[in-house]
Amino acid sequence: MIKIGAAVALLALCAAPVQAKLAWNKKAKKYDATITACTACHVPEKPKKGDPLSPLGDWLVEQKKQRGAKEVNLEWLKDYPKAGK
Repeated sequence: MIKIGAAVALLALCAAPVQAKLAWNKKAKKYDATITACTACHVPEKPKKGDPLSPLGDWLVEQKKQRGAKEVNLEWLKDYPKAGK
């Protein structure tokens, strides 16, 4: 029984990042309608930690540093100089 619970927990952990990022795409569209996929911020289609970022992704990371935030806030997209382009 414990093995099944551990397997279910592992599957949930693996699936959560994908689901979370899909929610990010939906939220990002509120601030920039041109954002339709992960590749708006990431270079690879299925990004992993450490993969290269697009200019927008680099800008968001820079904003995170400048603002002293723990994580990226998609509301910052409204301030992106090239929004909608």
